[in-house]
Amino acid sequence: MQSAKAGDRQLETLRLYGALMEVREDWGGRLVLCCGDGCAASGTAAAVSIAGGATLAVDGDAAEVKAAMRRGEVDFVVNTLDEALRALKNEIRVRRPLSVGLIADVDAVLREMVERGVLPDLLLIGTNQSAQAIVQNESIRALRAAGMGLRSLVDAEGEWLVRHRMMLKRTGCYEAYLSAANAAELRALDERVLAILPPVDVARRRWVQRVAQYQRDARSGGRWVLLTEEELSQLGG
Repeated sequence: MQSAKAGDRQLETLRLYGALMEVREDWGGRLVLCCGDGCAASGTAAAVSIAGGATLAVDGDAAEVKAAMRRGEVDFVVNTLDEALRALKNEIRVRRPLSVGLIADVDAVLREMVERGVLPDLLLIGTNQSAQAIVQNESIRALRAAGMGLRSLVDAEGEWLVRHRMMLKRTGCYEAYLSAANAAELRALDERVLAILPPVDVARRRWVQRVAQYQRDARSGGRWVLLTEEELSQLGG
């Protein structure tokens, strides 16, 4: 086992995924909204897809949205809310993961969502997003009043890190980085991890099974996982 950079994209996505799991374990048929500068680069879309849900990522930075698609985190990139909703509607109905990046002015899109009665299940504010500006947005307040949940990972300076550490302590897990020399070795490592994870632990098993599908960077180099001390010992960590 070796260390990896604290800002590693896979680690950030694992933490976002953990936040989703705290809310509910099955996100099939649910829509998560993320919006604001940098939201496409936050790993939110990949985390939601791994959790089984659908994502609408509204970001005015076209380069970031397209880069997220190249990384495999965003499935489609569109320029209007109509296009985004057409792509999302059926996948949500059949409970299939899908992430759509919408390149547009965030305020205008949010107003249109309120006017059309589009109500996401959750607004997830990732670590690279400007939380305060989003939370104070008039349309966001209207969506929350209508029943949209809010999960902020950057509220109250460092609160997310405190919550995350508490969750790890509660579950007895540690963030562990398992290195692999190449893609084949990484696949074998994933199989070893899955072999020791309890069959009933759907959340952790799903992470290992799906992260490489929704994040191309996670197909080589190593794997961030949540493991107990005993599981680490079984892996020889």
